[in-house]
Amino acid sequence: MAILGSYFLNGPSLGSSTTIFSNSNLTIIAPDGFYSDGVTSREQVAGVLLPATTCQSCGTPCGSSISGSGATGVYLLNLEAGASSIDVGAIIIRFNPFSVPDGIRATYNGNIYNKVTSPVDGAHKSTNPANFTVVGASFADCGLTGNTSNFPTMTEYLFNGTSFVATGNTQNITIYPGDVSLSVSDPGNCMMVIPKTNPSPSIVNFQFIGPCSSTGWDVDVQCPVLLTGFGSSVMATTSEGACLLLETVTYYNASLAGTPGIVGLYDFVFSDAYGSNPLAAGFYHATGSITGSNDWFQVDANGVVIALGVCTGTTCLEYTVATTATLAQLFTYTDCEGNPQSGYVGGVGGYDASTFCAEENTVVGTGETTTTLNGPCTI
Repeated sequence: MAILGSYFLNGPSLGSSTTIFSNSNLTIIAPDGFYSDGVTSREQVAGVLLPATTCQSCGTPCGSSISGSGATGVYLLNLEAGASSIDVGAIIIRFNPFSVPDGIRATYNGNIYNKVTSPVDGAHKSTNPANFTVVGASFADCGLTGNTSNFPTMTEYLFNGTSFVATGNTQNITIYPGDVSLSVSDPGNCMMVIPKTNPSPSIVNFQFIGPCSSTGWDVDVQCPVLLTGFGSSVMATTSEGACLLLETVTYYNASLAGTPGIVGLYDFVFSDAYGSNPLAAGFYHATGSITGSNDWFQVDANGVVIALGVCTGTTCLEYTVATTATLAQLFTYTDCEGNPQSGYVGGVGGYDASTFCAEENTVVGTGETTTTLNGPCTI
């Protein structure tokens, strides 16, 4: 039967270490036996680690909702995200710190994740990609903002499948000013996305810190799922420019409001269904795929939607009307200034065409004509 606990390595990971110790000073060698970090399992014999093997499952199943509360401490959660061929996609985590500041950091497949988005004010992340991101309400700040706070003996707790229990170990935790990202009010149910592109590894290691005198938070970790796509234009530098672009690509959102495929304010947006590649900062046209009957959305440097809007004025596009008729064929349209126009193609023997800019959906060809939409107006 496995016993949960905290131990110390003489290397950066279990796979690269040679010995496991019972204390942080690395002076007391841990008892012989099998040890696992949730991904790798190694047996220690006479103080020496034998070759590694793969740990099949050592974590709390995904799809779990867990609450943490108590004194100042660091809380550890090892989560099993599934190892079968269908266990791929975006792992969506919802973390609610309520008002008193709490920190979050996750490690998966050697990568650290600490960026979240709040339904109140969007992206929060530490200025250091390896540190905790501390979120909460500024009115409940316990002296963290603008200060470097060191907790040399922070009590360590580990989730045992039912509750968080003290491991008997402590950690030396420092919170830097750049780690603290508080909201004016409660930040609400913040969301993190971790891409899982392969069945293995399957364990995600979470760390939560309660740096204030009391802590209370909820976390819900869903099993990986491929994100839902929506039609969009490519990026433009202005909303006006985006409104002139056609919706020619598919992008994906992780929805705060639970509306997959419908973009909302402060959603994460990606170019892939795993949530690996955030969209570049800029404006995107996606009529029919945005909440509130909006036509465009703006993305910041964090891949978070920060504004929505309606396309104003008339969309001006480039069209080509063509014919092979031997007689002249009439076509009509409304130009980009709103004026009615007409023209003829044909009557010259063989192929004849005319290319022009017109208001969207106003071109009408008569007789033996074909009309082609070329895209945004370039002439």
